[in-house]
Amino acid sequence: LAELLPDTEVSSTEKFGVDPDWVEAMAFAWLAHCCLEGVPANRPTVTGAKGRRVLGAIYPA
Repeated sequence: LAELLPDTEVSSTEKFGVDPDWVEAMAFAWLAHCCLEGVPANRPTVTGAKGRRVLGAIYPA
């Protein structure tokens, strides 16, 4: 990202006292929550999807 934006400061969350692994874990937790609750979590303007979609699937073991 820093290479693509040479005039922009790109920092890790670690610089602000937030562990990057925690940020990743929270992102996946949020996606799981959205899936379980049936909440669309995609961004059609970013992905090119034709509309909002629930991401992921839950399968019984």
